[in-house]
Amino acid sequence: MNRRLVLLGVLGALVLGGAGYYLWQMAHPPEPAVRTVAGGGPPEHGIEHPLATAEGTALPPLAESDAPLAAAVAALLHAPALPDVFFPDRLARRWVATIDNLPREQVAMDVRALRPPSGPLATRGDEAQLEIAPDNSARYARYLEVLAALDPAQAAAVYRRFYPLLQQAYEDLGYPGKYFNDRVVAVIDHLLATPEVAGPIRLVRPSVMFKYADPKLEALSAGQKALLRIGPENAAAVKAKLRAFRAEIVVDH
Repeated sequence: MNRRLVLLGVLGALVLGGAGYYLWQMAHPPEPAVRTVAGGGPPEHGIEHPLATAEGTALPPLAESDAPLAAAVAALLHAPALPDVFFPDRLARRWVATIDNLPREQVAMDVRALRPPSGPLATRGDEAQLEIAPDNSARYARYLEVLAALDPAQAAAVYRRFYPLLQQAYEDLGYPGKYFNDRVVAVIDHLLATPEVAGPIRLVRPSVMFKYADPKLEALSAGQKALLRIGPENAAAVKAKLRAFRAEIVVDH
């Protein structure tokens, strides 16, 4: 149960990463012609949620994108450097891998986009009545503050500009011919389906790791468990941001 905060990986990738790239892009202005494309080369067939991206947009090579992304995010947050909530290397690849891993049982340590929150999971009660403490949600305040300031419409616009590199990172992850935006939408839908739990969430500790006492909750994915762990108010705010972002990147048929 002391797994890392993985939910914010998807938001960091889609929202903060995109907005950061926007600032880098302002220093490298293209003359784009907008078109609907598949991105880094997968076949056009079978794409469920195509994006309108900018043809001719100046992009750094994927292997050289850390510095401009880090500088842009720092500027966006009025910080002297990339905030230390982020791992500073392989930014685009980490964001893509984290998103892809969120519906799975866990997010691999070496691909996580964000550092863990400080301190252990806050609990209350004895072993027979162990539960997540209400003040545990305070551990995630820094992450939620960063996200709350971001506009989903602007984030979606810059996500489309940055999309070709994300698509390349996704294919390199082992999905040749697959379309990353389809995966993004599927992951958002998966997170939005996270159940809402009334009352305290009971825990058990059969070993070093905490687990949810309810087998249905314990069977949830890494991303859904993270939504439960951050508390109902924070989860509602995150879901609202995800819904708004999804509306920006999905074209109604």
